[in-house]
Amino acid sequence: MSGSYYLRNHWYVVAHDFELVDAKPIARTICDIPMVIFRGEDGSVGVLNDRCPHRMAPLSSGQVCGNDIQCGYHGIRFNAQGDCTAIPGGLDIPKGFRTTRYPAVERHGFIWAWLGEKAATPETIPDFHENNGEGWAPVPGYLNIACNYQLMVDNILDLTHVVFVHPTTLAGGGVTETPLEVRIEGDKVFAQRMMHNVDTANIYRAARGLNGKIDRWQIFEYSPPMYVKIVLGAKEAGAQTPMGEPVHVVLNSFTPESENRIHYFWSTTRPWGLGDQKVDDIYRTMIELAFNEDKVIVEAQQRLIDSDPATAHLVNLPFDRAGQSARRVLKRLMDEEQGAGTRQAAE
Repeated sequence: MSGSYYLRNHWYVVAHDFELVDAKPIARTICDIPMVIFRGEDGSVGVLNDRCPHRMAPLSSGQVCGNDIQCGYHGIRFNAQGDCTAIPGGLDIPKGFRTTRYPAVERHGFIWAWLGEKAATPETIPDFHENNGEGWAPVPGYLNIACNYQLMVDNILDLTHVVFVHPTTLAGGGVTETPLEVRIEGDKVFAQRMMHNVDTANIYRAARGLNGKIDRWQIFEYSPPMYVKIVLGAKEAGAQTPMGEPVHVVLNSFTPESENRIHYFWSTTRPWGLGDQKVDDIYRTMIELAFNEDKVIVEAQQRLIDSDPATAHLVNLPFDRAGQSARRVLKRLMDEEQGAGTRQAAE
């Protein structure tokens, strides 16, 4: 496991954009940091440390006032930059009286926060445009899961498990029999399975009416620290539709809350059936069932890892190669970041 260390100079999804409604702030712990997330009257988003510097009460216990967050204990206000803007009674604001601000960007239907000390680089935010781009129909969701985020990266980067964990939804022919092709390009891991003339899966039967043999594909892209985009699709076996065209895309962010708990922000989005509530309902029902099945298995996995007196290493098999590659990329980046921090401290 990664221990309690996280990559700092990266963007983390901290909320779906639709969560910021009715001037209500959100309290959420990200990488062991208590944060308050809020939207001002002007539509801008603020992400601050959730400790009021006055008496360490949670800012999230208060409310949004204009473009500020007002502490629910003594009514002290802070803007999205973390600066104190007002103290009740018209008291003077002490010099340097502020709270920590985390650069925030609203993009692709998510709220992203930058945790690092280096300057934030919005251009490095993963391309999740399918979540709210024109011509796409997203079905988003959220789960809080008691496991280390790398276990969910392992889980999603190889779908061999769908045959055994998701028999009523995602299981189908060809998955266990088809090797996973993997390649690494820089800090990214790419993988795919192309399956031909196999039994259909219930999700394609329900959503697309594919009842006979199908050609099926699973295409993965991992971006550190914990983002995975999956292009999934199927067509009638032998049909002329190109392999690789998305029937739906699953966007995954396994944002760490703490060492062994995550915020799972997900969206299953498709480029067809826009505005079709029946299809939305099919996807929501099946995907929520499947992801809750994942939650059960990885939480049990984490409990057994934690209670193993031998602290045995995880065993890697050929279908674990994408997850193993992602772990190696992450370890290299963490080692580089830790090394840079050690050198900077020494200087």
